[in-house]
Amino acid sequence: MKRPRRPSAGFSLIELVLVVAILGALAAIALPSFSRYQLRARRSEAYANLAAVAKAQSSYFATNGLYANTGAPQPGGGLGAAKRPWTPAADTAFASVGFRPEGNVYYDYDVNAACGCTACFTATAYGDVDGDMNVSALMYVHRDDLGGVCPEGLGLGFGTPVENGTPVYDQVAWNAAADDF
Repeated sequence: MKRPRRPSAGFSLIELVLVVAILGALAAIALPSFSRYQLRARRSEAYANLAAVAKAQSSYFATNGLYANTGAPQPGGGLGAAKRPWTPAADTAFASVGFRPEGNVYYDYDVNAACGCTACFTATAYGDVDGDMNVSALMYVHRDDLGGVCPEGLGLGFGTPVENGTPVYDQVAWNAAADDF
């Protein structure tokens, strides 16, 4: 007498290999997108902080008739993909402007208003959030009434940010002459 055949429990080897291959393909697609999303989120720090610096500079100008200069980029200590603490030296450099970021930062910040005029300034955020050893720069450039601008503080020659062939003034913009992140 033949025994009735029971269906086998579980998955076949081919089914398991197929599932693993599909999961691998999905991971290969998702990981680069996730990394790019993280870098954009880190860049948003610079957008928010430079907008705050610009607002603080406007208040300083209304009170003093000129813009404040901060000197060397702060907090300093080398750029990289890790956050760094805002230092007492950075507090001192930005004290006249009245700017202090919340918490640790990915970027170094400076304001150059020492370019020979009293009515323009350039605030710059320098960073290397992707860790590729190339500096990226986001800038807020405020020109004077004659169209003059102060260069970014490190003198790297990035110039004024440009979008669609037009220089960007009075708003935070990524400088395409620098690294993408």
